[in-house]
Amino acid sequence: MNAIPEIYVSTDVEADGPIPGPHSMLSFASAAFTADKQLIATFSANLETLEDATAHPVQAAWWKTQPEAWAACRKDCRSPKPR
Repeated sequence: MNAIPEIYVSTDVEADGPIPGPHSMLSFASAAFTADKQLIATFSANLETLEDATAHPVQAAWWKTQPEAWAACRKDCRSPKPR
């Protein structure tokens, strides 16, 4: 029987607050690696904010200090709703 190679996935999330629903996930990215640290693939997406969500004041203040990162995570946004 052949062993199935292990694949490790690392994911990063950017959000405008700590609680899903009242706050929105803004973007996420994942990278898949083999056990010997070879990159297999990556995926990333920027998401539209939720209709009834508002940014948490602490995160909103932080994002104001990061204008380039804010602009990058607001490009080509996708709906967070399932298709």
